[in-house]
Amino acid sequence: MFEFCYDLLDLAHRYEKTPKTKPDFAKHYHDFYEILYFAEGECEFVMEDVRCRFTAGDVVFILPGEHHYLDFDGVRSPCESWSLKFGDGAIPEFLLTRLSRKDKFYTVSHGMNRILDDLDVIAGCDDEDERGVLAGCKLVELLVMLSHTPCSDKPLRKNKTIARIVEYVDAHIREPLTLSDICGELRLSQSYLSNKFSQYMKVSVIQYVRIKKIVAAHRCIVFGERPTKVAKDFGFSDYSTFYRAYMKVIGHSPQS
Repeated sequence: MFEFCYDLLDLAHRYEKTPKTKPDFAKHYHDFYEILYFAEGECEFVMEDVRCRFTAGDVVFILPGEHHYLDFDGVRSPCESWSLKFGDGAIPEFLLTRLSRKDKFYTVSHGMNRILDDLDVIAGCDDEDERGVLAGCKLVELLVMLSHTPCSDKPLRKNKTIARIVEYVDAHIREPLTLSDICGELRLSQSYLSNKFSQYMKVSVIQYVRIKKIVAAHRCIVFGERPTKVAKDFGFSDYSTFYRAYMKVIGHSPQS
């Protein structure tokens, strides 16, 4: 088991004898990519409007800004998992483009297991730079293999109401969005929509909208756009509101 960070990589191999559902669901999003693989155990996995039973051998590729969480309620068996997180620039762009166009769920192959075993060995390297470079090479190899792997036929349960909300938010992410706007467009009452969404996603609609906007805005800033322009483009009425939200979600100022 290991956990280490190097430049744009954050890699971990964990074993939990009694896994627990993390209480702070609202923060289960990030501005980087992630591969999550279960070697042992099971849980209910939720990502945006899709829910499925995650079991040994399952792999999911998570894009920046995709809200997701693991629900271990009622699970008593141990869990062994790999979490491979990486930012833009750590991986060739063509791989990210290729994987982003596919469905997100896979079943691990023998070749993937071999690469993950190699990462265990690399994690024990004393030289930090050598460890980071070798781990990056293995991650690229894993992603190449994943890009040629057929998507899993695992049953995915899609919530139609949540899907409508997610699709509407994504389509209007650069506009000012209020709960009233969303309810009016989808012809749902505010109480119904709010309760349904928070029950399923473990985060309020307004928190979800704010998080999606900030993560999308952050990616624009990373690729060279001016923060003041980005704030305006994503529907923030003033820069100070954008700045405070950015600090809360990303953890540092837009200029950092």
